[in-house]
Amino acid sequence: MFNAGCFAQVLEGPLDSVEAAVERIQQDERYGEVSLLAREPIAGRTFPNWAMGFVGLSDADASRFADISRASEFDPSRFSGDRLHAILRDLAIEEGCSAA
Repeated sequence: MFNAGCFAQVLEGPLDSVEAAVERIQQDERYGEVSLLAREPIAGRTFPNWAMGFVGLSDADASRFADISRASEFDPSRFSGDRLHAILRDLAIEEGCSAA
């Protein structure tokens, strides 16, 4: 998710692959401050068939994310990992993406 100049992302997969991706992101100078909100094993992937996507162009989503942005100034560190995961999962389901 991208809002107010901030990204929120869920990385899933084998631990070594996820850790390598996090390391690349942290070392990439194009990114500013990188915060890891949660790191935990999962029983199954939430987004098994979704490598990357852009969703959320509807008017309803614009309204929803405006509320999120106002409530938190969209500082992802103010959200728990579970809350961001739920937002992204619900958005993907609503947009017809391959979320479980």
